Amino acid sequence: MNNSLTPRVPHVLVVGIDGVRHDSLVHAGTPYLDSLADAGVLLPVQVHEKNLTVSGPVWATVATGVYMDRHGVVGNETHPPELGRYADFTALLRQRRPELQTMMAASWFPLAAKTACGPIFSSGGWVNPVDPEGENNSASWIKADDEIADHASQRLLTEDLAASFVYFGECDVEAHNHGTGAGYTAAIERCDARLGRLLDAIDGRPGRSDEDWTVIVVTDHGHLTEGGHGGDSPEERTAWMAASGPGLPAGITALDHADIAVQVLKTFGLEAPDLSGVPFGDR
Repeated sequence: MNNSLTPRVPHVLVVGIDGVRHDSLVHAGTPYLDSLADAGVLLPVQVHEKNLTVSGPVWATVATGVYMDRHGVVGNETHPPELGRYADFTALLRQRRPELQTMMAASWFPLAAKTACGPIFSSGGWVNPVDPEGENNSASWIKADDEIADHASQRLLTEDLAASFVYFGECDVEAHNHGTGAGYTAAIERCDARLGRLLDAIDGRPGRSDEDWTVIVVTDHGHLTEGGHGGDSPEERTAWMAASGPGLPAGITALDHADIAVQVLKTFGLEAPDLSGVPFGDR
C-alpha cells in the first residue's frame, strides 16, 4: 500500500496502431480505448505539414520529437544519416536517467530493426521471429500483432519498465489490401483488444498501487476509403491520439505527434527544449 509521504513511481506506455482513420475509429467497438478517452482525452490530430502521410516520417516524429525536415525520414525505404542525430524517447530517457529501463516492441521491423528506413527507434527493440511483410496479409499480421501483445504484456507485468513503445500494424495492411470496410473495422477492434491486454498487465503488476501510469495511444495517418495514403486529403492527414494519466493537465484541446517524446521526458522531470514538440496541454 502506498504511503502518502512516498512519491508514486511514474511509468509511461505509448501504443502505436498504424493507419487508423479517425472516423473509422469512432464507429468501431473499442472499449479499452474508450475507457482511456473517458479518463483523459481522445482528439483528432493533423499530420504536421512538415511530414508526409507515410509511416516512416510520422513514426520517426513520434520517436524523436522532430519533423521530417530534421530527422530526414522521407519514406519507408531508406535510413537517412540525419536520423542518427536524434535518439528516440526511450534512448533519451536512459541517457539522462541511466537507472531506468525501457521497452520497444513492434511488428513493423523498420521501427526496431536495421532494415529499410530503420531502426527508427535508435536503440532498437524486439521484433517478431518472422517478418509479417513476407506474406503481408491478414493472417500474417494478426499473428505478428498477437505475438507483440504476448511479448509486451508479459514484460509489462513482470519488469519495471519506465517507458515503453508497443506497435501493432494489421490495420494499415488491411486498409491497403481491402480498403476501409468491415475487415478494417474488425482489425481496429482486434487492436483495441490487444491494447486491453497491455492495460490488464499493468493493472496486474504486484506494485501497481505505488505506480502512476500514463498511457498514450496514437496512429500515424489515415487512409483513403479504397485504401492507400501519402496524399493530403483530410482522410489521409487526419490521425488521432488518446492519452490518460494522473500527470496530464485538464482541458487538452490540441496535440501533435511531436509532443509525445516531450511529454514522456516531462513525466520523468526532464525538459527537451531542442525538440519540436511541446508538453501535452501547451498547444
